[in-house]
Order: sequence, then C-alpha cells, then structure tokens
Amino acid sequence: MEGGPGEEDETVVHDVRAKIMKFEPPGKGESEDGEEKKAKSPWSTKGVGPLRLLKHKTTGAVRVLLRREPTGQVALNRVVLPDFKYKAEEKYVKLTTSNDAGSGLETWMVQVKTKDLAKALAEALEKHKSANKKD
Repeated sequence: MEGGPGEEDETVVHDVRAKIMKFEPPGKGESEDGEEKKAKSPWSTKGVGPLRLLKHKTTGAVRVLLRREPTGQVALNRVVLPDFKYKAEEKYVKLTTSNDAGSGLETWMVQVKTKDLAKALAEALEKHKSANKKD
C-alpha cells in the first residue's frame, strides 16, 4: 500500500479510518473574547482521516500518522513508544506520545468505527512497538 509524500521509505503495517482527540486539561488559557473557558470536555478533536502505522524500511522505526481529510494536512505524527501498553476500550485506543518539543508526554484518543477495528489497532500497536525499543 502506498503512503503520501514523505512516506516513500516506509511500509504501511496498519491502516484504519479514525478520529483523533488530544487530551487538553481544562483551565488552560482563555477563549478569543478574553473570557475564561467554560468547563468542557478535556478531549479536543484534532482530525478525522486515515490513521496509518508506518514502519521504516531501513531503520524499522514505527510511527503513527493521521492526515486530516479532505486537506491531507498532518494532524498526528508520532513515534510509537515501546514502553506503553496499547489496548482497546470499546471503540477507542489511548496513545501516549511525546509532545512536539520532546520534553514531555501527551495523551491522544483514537476513535474507530467498531470494537473489532479498535482491537485490531491495539494489536498492531502492540506487535510493532518493540521495533522502537532502544538497546
């Protein structure tokens, strides 16, 4: 299966349509009109589109990539962390990843259409995460 630009040296090891949400604790910042944000869900939707697990052909490194539909803009591009357990909860799989700066961790929730798709995604993450383990 062929990926998008920048994915030429990688193989798609899992592909599923998904919605991704990022955990953003309430109380951070203010809304545009300067008022405090109301208490709402800490999960912020970041995009819907094809979520792919990509394995580099040379290094073996595995990453998660989601390109937002219909623009193809990257909404999530993170290395799969080898020390976390990935498991399905109903139609969701929780991902813990490094943040953009690499100075800490952040939590993402991947929502797919069925429990079976969530289970398959969790199994693929579990199967391929060891490729990112450092000796």
